[in-house]
Amino acid sequence: MNDVSANPLIIALLAVLRCLIPLLIMLGISYLLKRFGLIKEPPKAPDEPDYEENDSNNLEGDQAHG
Repeated sequence: MNDVSANPLIIALLAVLRCLIPLLIMLGISYLLKRFGLIKEPPKAPDEPDYEENDSNNLEGDQAHG
């Protein structure tokens, strides 16, 4: 039998490519979907109200369990 050992550098390169190729494909598909307008930016989150420390709507743990 022939004992053929692979170069470790080639094995490491193939392992990196095995991860990078699907990542690049997914990023490319995402870019194309955004460019064609099929994916839109999410709406801006609503501003949270500012509660004062003595406000009755402030439901922190010390008041809820008191």
